[in-house]
Amino acid sequence: MTPRKTSRATCFYAISRFLAVVFLSISLPIAQTASACTTFRVETEGGGQIIGRAMELALPLDSQVMIVPRGFQMSATNPDLKSGTRWEVKYGFVGINTLGVDISTDGMNEKGLSIGTLYIPGYVKYEPFPSDGSPAISNLELSNWVLSQFTNVDEVKASLKTIKVYDLALPPAGPQPLHWAVHDAKGGSIVIEYINGQLHVYDNPIGVLTNAPNFEWHMSNLRSHVNLTNINVDELKLGKVTVPAIGQGTGMVGLPGDYTPPSRFLRAVALSHTAVPPKSADEGVNLAFHILNSVDIILGTVAERSPKDPNEFIYERSQWSTVYDLNNQEAYFRTYGSLAIKKIDLKRIDFTGNVIKHIPMTTKLETIDVTADAK
Repeated sequence: MTPRKTSRATCFYAISRFLAVVFLSISLPIAQTASACTTFRVETEGGGQIIGRAMELALPLDSQVMIVPRGFQMSATNPDLKSGTRWEVKYGFVGINTLGVDISTDGMNEKGLSIGTLYIPGYVKYEPFPSDGSPAISNLELSNWVLSQFTNVDEVKASLKTIKVYDLALPPAGPQPLHWAVHDAKGGSIVIEYINGQLHVYDNPIGVLTNAPNFEWHMSNLRSHVNLTNINVDELKLGKVTVPAIGQGTGMVGLPGDYTPPSRFLRAVALSHTAVPPKSADEGVNLAFHILNSVDIILGTVAERSPKDPNEFIYERSQWSTVYDLNNQEAYFRTYGSLAIKKIDLKRIDFTGNVIKHIPMTTKLETIDVTADAK
């Protein structure tokens, strides 16, 4: 792990680069493919909470694991890029950053609280930046604030009412449409959205979130798929003719298999709620990675024509996936190039100090050679 101090000038450059890349991914004609993220919850027989999340984007994020210590001084970035609301990290946390700037798009803290930041283009309008100096956090930095300050979703709910969340936008990026899924170790789960300038916090008993439309729409859309079941359909009687099922899985006929946000939402709900409940945390982590396989975007399967050349294509892919064991405070990740699962035990991390440390996210194939095991 390599410690690194970040200056305000470096932060300005990093945020500018971050917003520039996001602009390319959401404002050019690749918006439909630039927002494919999925998060869900798996519960073990003993009540353990396991959270899975997939990050899909067309442009490379060059993500690293960031380890933020207790006592670290953080601050929001105002619209004029000056330092704004300041706070001290109460709880050390592990997050996934992007493009060299330590803004977590996903993470878990040492108390077993997790957050996932997901895109929701076309549905978000944040609160105005307060001119009276009252506490305010940018949308890009909200995840850092949540992970560093709270232990459960009830605390998050209460504290969101005390701050304003504004859009940190730089030309030409414009508004950054985000919503958040927050989970805690006791099974609490909420979705945070800002619609028409108003805060909306929804309890999320099913534990799933994807992208646009808004969360309420996805919940309503479940009503159109109440026929889906893990139980195979019985044979059909047509007068004197008996028509047997052609194979296994007939109860899930109609479960969409495409990569759109509504389809991924339905798929994550169906799989996370019909899978046999895992007996242990290890089984829960394994199950979460299996569910993540169902939303994994293979390079080339989701494409948009380049705005510069219609004969060229921009391809989305699953850049990385994370799984968090909230009760044991263990974080797991894999990348598109390396499906080998990496583990970080937060209980073994020294969360003292005054610098953010980093762990690289390997993107090269890693294998275990078992040739010598032949007997």
